[in-house]
Amino acid sequence: MRGLKLAYGIAIAAVFFLLLSPRTSEAAPACGDPAKVMQGLESKYHEVPVAEGVTPNGQRIVVLVSPVGQTFTILLQIPNGPACLVTSGEAWQELEIKFKGPGA
Repeated sequence: MRGLKLAYGIAIAAVFFLLLSPRTSEAAPACGDPAKVMQGLESKYHEVPVAEGVTPNGQRIVVLVSPVGQTFTILLQIPNGPACLVTSGEAWQELEIKFKGPGA
């Protein structure tokens, strides 16, 4: 159950980050076949999916992180379509999720 809460927390944090972050470039995002994009990230940076979520319009958000958080990537996948790089960076850190209230 803790793992599920952690995954939801990471996905929610990623969505808020994406919604609040200014675009640094007006260039079109890099997109491609989801399996090939993730294979490339695993091959080049050793990143693997650690969290995912689905937006209200059916898009899938995937967070990939390298073994000890040296690098991370956030992808957005269109339903039955390409996966697009939203952002990437360094020094990913997992935070302890502290849910409160009933059902926590």
